[in-house]
Amino acid sequence: MLCLAAQGTQTAAAAPSAPTRFAIQPGALDDALQSLATQSRVQILYAPALVARKRSAGLRGELAPAQALERLLQGSGLRAVRVNDDTFLLQLAPPPAAVAKPKPPRPLPPPPPRIEEPTNLGPVHVTGSHIPRSDLESVPVSPMTLIGREEIEASGHQTLFELLRFQPGMVGHHPVAVAAEGGQPYQQPFAAAATTSLNALGPRATLFLVDGQRIANYGLISADLGGLTDLDGIPLSIVERIEIIRGGASAIYGADAMAGVVNIILKKDQQGSEVIARLGVSDRNDAKQRRISVSSGVDLKRGGNLFLSADYFQQDGLSGAQRSWRTMDRSADGLGDWRIPLGYIGYETNNFWWACPRQYRDRQGRCILDTAKQISLQPESERTSFYAHWRQPFGADTEAYADLRVGEVSQQLLGAPFYANVSLPEEHPDAFYPGEMTSLYYAFYDAGQIRTRSVAQTVDLSVGIKSYRGDWEWSAAYAHHENSVVNRIDGLVSLSAFYELVGNLSYRFNTRNSPETMAAFSPRLIARGKAELDQVTVGVNGPWFSLPAGPTRVAAGLELGRDSLDNRPDPRMVEHDVALSPPKVRVDENQGTASLYAELSAPLASHLQGEFALRADYREGYRHKLSPKLGLKWNALDTLTFRGTWATGYRAPSLYELRRPNVADQSAVVQNTQGFGPCDNPIVGPNGETQCVVSRSAFENTDLKPETSRSYTLGLVWAPNSRFSLALDHFDIRRRNEITVVNGLAGDLMSTRAAKRDDEGDLIGVQDYYDNIGETHVRGWEFDAEYRVQTQRWGRFTLRLAGNYLDQLSRRVDTENPVLDYAGYGAPDRTALAGLQWAYGNWSTTVNARALGSSRIGQPGQDCDKLYVLAGRCRNPGSTTLDLNLDYNVERWRFSLNVHDLGDRTPVNYDVSKGGYDIAYDDPRGRYFLLSAAYRF
Repeated sequence: MLCLAAQGTQTAAAAPSAPTRFAIQPGALDDALQSLATQSRVQILYAPALVARKRSAGLRGELAPAQALERLLQGSGLRAVRVNDDTFLLQLAPPPAAVAKPKPPRPLPPPPPRIEEPTNLGPVHVTGSHIPRSDLESVPVSPMTLIGREEIEASGHQTLFELLRFQPGMVGHHPVAVAAEGGQPYQQPFAAAATTSLNALGPRATLFLVDGQRIANYGLISADLGGLTDLDGIPLSIVERIEIIRGGASAIYGADAMAGVVNIILKKDQQGSEVIARLGVSDRNDAKQRRISVSSGVDLKRGGNLFLSADYFQQDGLSGAQRSWRTMDRSADGLGDWRIPLGYIGYETNNFWWACPRQYRDRQGRCILDTAKQISLQPESERTSFYAHWRQPFGADTEAYADLRVGEVSQQLLGAPFYANVSLPEEHPDAFYPGEMTSLYYAFYDAGQIRTRSVAQTVDLSVGIKSYRGDWEWSAAYAHHENSVVNRIDGLVSLSAFYELVGNLSYRFNTRNSPETMAAFSPRLIARGKAELDQVTVGVNGPWFSLPAGPTRVAAGLELGRDSLDNRPDPRMVEHDVALSPPKVRVDENQGTASLYAELSAPLASHLQGEFALRADYREGYRHKLSPKLGLKWNALDTLTFRGTWATGYRAPSLYELRRPNVADQSAVVQNTQGFGPCDNPIVGPNGETQCVVSRSAFENTDLKPETSRSYTLGLVWAPNSRFSLALDHFDIRRRNEITVVNGLAGDLMSTRAAKRDDEGDLIGVQDYYDNIGETHVRGWEFDAEYRVQTQRWGRFTLRLAGNYLDQLSRRVDTENPVLDYAGYGAPDRTALAGLQWAYGNWSTTVNARALGSSRIGQPGQDCDKLYVLAGRCRNPGSTTLDLNLDYNVERWRFSLNVHDLGDRTPVNYDVSKGGYDIAYDDPRGRYFLLSAAYRF
């Protein structure tokens, strides 16, 4: 419901704009208003009951939109109230004043009546359809969450990633987690992007749009996640609002929209100029953030406008050592110490001796590596951005526009020093135990912490034209998007240099080595990537034919595109010359895409609306696919609407799927029960069984097929009055042919491509690869409620409440394993946001609460591990955090104070592999203060 209380409206005739030539036929007032809105490119918001059974005499001539609207409403008993330059609200006109008569002395006047007026909504873009809407009470057929500019400011979040990852039903993919590339033991940071996804289906199922357009993915491939939309490349200061449509939308927007769509709407105009400065700091005086934003709106001749914005953001890094709860020592939870002891151990005697440089020993003289203390909690980051939007009308029925956004994101992540178990022969001078093989648990402190510095540059350019012919709108646009990344990694070890320098004793353990030796031993690695997306779109929308219940509207269009990806890992990565790291893949490919779509909005009965969509997608190398969508909306009462959708989805493998799983080449043992056949290197097992020693590796599968999905939603929207609204929806999504990893050591090797054989047919290796073998079924509930009260004495109160409950998250990872329900395992199955806002005079105060449910430790279908049972830690507790925002406006100034996490909550997570917190849901900064000052001129 787009009906929020605010202040400051004026009548329609108060501010005339550029004249428009109107040709509106006599008929129903509702049809006439639709025609006026289309021809003048304005929005007219009204309740359907206001115009029911009213007629219009039509209109012809050249008038300003406000004047035309006033003339069209003559005799209707309605008036138009201007919300902003492009939006009008229809209301009942006040009764005419009576003829004046002599009156007795006038008593004191009563207090003025309370008037509820609409807020400055700005242009309303409805995500989930190419058909424009102008009806105030047009409930969208798909569940949708709207995050407006006011909510963005009140949230206190400085980045788009932070704002989105805390929304109900969203999962955050933090740059630290993305860069980990599968976690231990690989230790190779890579692809440090930040993104989110809906309903636990991962980034491949959530489509991100900017002003309704796709943008280029991050330029480097994530081996675990594939292609990513880097949200850090879009500054939050230029975002006007965010629209999140939940449920399948492939029929509208094509691939990647199986779980939903996030449409990020950027600012388009502004009166005057504005400068905003922000400073953030934790109550521990660290994790500082600094931002300066400048924007200006300029009116051009003949009704055009130009909006310019520049943004600079800087963020200090935060390491695990700066938070006491961040450690691999979980003894305080009864879960033991999982830090890594460093030193010598004899193969035969099993004796242990601490060994590390003196400065890294603890007070007891022990050498213990706590990896969690040295890994970044928050990357050090610096971001710059420039954005421009230009719009210019030509005549009364055509306009052109252009958008340009360029930016750079530079960030550094820190990891623990590279560590490994090194076997030293007895004759090696660093072997501690004479006469026997020595095992050395060693951290390469002399190479320093593993450090990655990534610089990502984005360019987004779009130009387009719109033309209006009667009630029809025609549009054409071209867009170019690119993302270029340079990633420099220090602190890793060259495998070939390790064998050479250790073998000839040029490199010695637990002593100081020469700079020349270290330069060869631990060289800098440089990975480069560039993703580009070019798009041409042509579209048309307008009225089509009339049904007994009213006119239909249709939209159709053609989209042509080309993706290209140039992914260039360091040659050492490609050649597998990085110790304990899987090899990377060189990709230099491009793919063409084409899509045709059509949508129909039809009133099937007086209170029943149908929404139909069909899209044909084609990606080069794969066959085309039809994706239909059906939506129904029934207004059972004036205050109650039921809605539902059914849709299918489609996602062909992109260039980012041309990768191999994270498997470091190593040896493995295969049991004969797997039917491995002839073996090149057979051995006898401890029980006399035949085993085969093989190499373990991975390869890129070029025969992947498209993923498919089907989804439905069913819900209601109840709005008994203008102050309260409630939306409750159930969703159900099933994704098939999922691209997941085939484990070569599982299943029947004789019937899979996992077996690697020599020319004689003997088994020599086992390989992992990606294939279409997975399936996920997710279902749950979402709700969104809002209550508004406007008082004369105490101002305006607004209460918002939204939540998500994941009832089922069933996964089949491959054909050999059963379906398991992961809902509530490793992540909360319910999340909620609540906000209470009080606006009084120049002050606005908002309190936001974020609640997370508990989660289970372990895997579904298995008993809780004995370690956690004995400690009583089989479930992570839920949590609630509170944020406070104070906003004060005076003349041209606006001052804000936001306090995030008022209670300074300490993260709690008992999973020993996570080191004390969940990076997807927890904010490691603790209590955080953000001061803002804005000046408009």
